[in-house]
Amino acid sequence: MKSLKLFLTLTVGLLVVCQLPVAVAADVCDYRVVKVPANDMLWIRFGPHLKYQIVGAIESNGTKIQFTGPDIQIGKSRWVPIKYKDIEGWVNRGYLKKDCQLRAMAADESNYHTVDFRETLFSLSQRYKHSVKEIAKWNQLQPPYSLFVGQRLRISPPSPCYYRVVKVPANDVLWIRSKPIVKSQRVGAILHNGTEIIITGAELDIKKSRWVPVKYKGIEGWVNRAFLEKDC
Repeated sequence: MKSLKLFLTLTVGLLVVCQLPVAVAADVCDYRVVKVPANDMLWIRFGPHLKYQIVGAIESNGTKIQFTGPDIQIGKSRWVPIKYKDIEGWVNRGYLKKDCQLRAMAADESNYHTVDFRETLFSLSQRYKHSVKEIAKWNQLQPPYSLFVGQRLRISPPSPCYYRVVKVPANDVLWIRSKPIVKSQRVGAILHNGTEIIITGAELDIKKSRWVPVKYKGIEGWVNRAFLEKDC
């Protein structure tokens, strides 16, 4: 009987260990801190319990937190192993929320370049192995192609993927506007579950929002990038 119990224990343990990488790989989102007061921190601990030593801390508005394994139930709390700025440990799962858009935006940054002092469209074309005309077209630039420091340029072809609407209530729509600003004229609308949206150019940072030119069912204009997600 003891041998049978030992065999079952080892078998179950082996199955759990084998399944862990699958659970981690399935989660491609970063996480951010929630429900923590502005004057407080989310403590990272050595183990999954308050009794364990504090090994780090995350600000109340901390982002780019990565799960390194599945969460577990300890008493009335769920704990999860994480990595944050090279610090690894455990935090209470109740204070984290998925932030998938942040990971997607970070991955998309490789398609853009921020203009530095003395850079020209020609120098960028040499650096990224695309013609001046191609980069100009992707960024809707006109001759003489004047650039300014801090300008954000697309330096690779626009994604062939379509996009779909996210984060819009079922009784609302995503407005397409004539210019990248909320006060500009509405030229069309996309339903909350709209798909097959095409991004036609580079994104623009306008104050605290990021806008992108789109084409949807023959209508062209600008929408807030936060309400679009790749749908390849």
